[in-house]
Amino acid sequence: MKLFDVSVLGLKKIYDMPGTWNDTDYRNLLSGFEVDDVDELSGGDLLEILMMVLQDLGPEDAGETILEYKLSNHVTKGVRQNIVQDLLEGQRAWEETADIYLHADIFAACVLLKQAFPKVFPRPDLLQLRLQLIATGSSGRTIISLEPEAAFVARVLADGMSENSILERLFDEQLAGNSFPEAEGMVWQSGFSECSADGKSALLTVYSSEHWLESMEDIGDFPSNAYNDRPDEGEE
Repeated sequence: MKLFDVSVLGLKKIYDMPGTWNDTDYRNLLSGFEVDDVDELSGGDLLEILMMVLQDLGPEDAGETILEYKLSNHVTKGVRQNIVQDLLEGQRAWEETADIYLHADIFAACVLLKQAFPKVFPRPDLLQLRLQLIATGSSGRTIISLEPEAAFVARVLADGMSENSILERLFDEQLAGNSFPEAEGMVWQSGFSECSADGKSALLTVYSSEHWLESMEDIGDFPSNAYNDRPDEGEE
């Protein structure tokens, strides 16, 4: 028995996603550059000063600095420098870097770098997918009453895609299993909204790279048995 009836409401290319950068991020970066009185600045003033500081650094050093902030201790300086070089050569590092867990943060870094160096760095893009989910029973209603897990979202996507999609080819075992940690790297952001009063339906908005979402183009309605991970059950 299916858990959901799913309808694709829209798929479009966009160039930023909600919450990529905020004033706290700008202040943290400027504090690292020892800029005075950053606590007294906000909004456009913060961003304007940050742009000037980044431009003074130059593309390579600015890129490495922004990646250090976004990626923290997850990668070495050499890896960050390699990512910057890939971006400077026009490569789509936000979807081509081998470690998919880095993609969303590389995208965010490139959003800021493109603002600072519009003629140097590529303009990063991603896709926004909007799905209407209608639960067919109590299990589905429980799922859409909570924040969506990345693994659940990935399984919904796979149910709509063909068996030859890159998602199915690379992760068929995880999609059918109890644990899908890699989904955290491919589902950059997602959320339910417009939940019906009876809890049976909701709008699911998904943000990810073209690499993962382009297969949803021209798909209409489809059934889904997507579920959250089941960590306590283990793998068979």
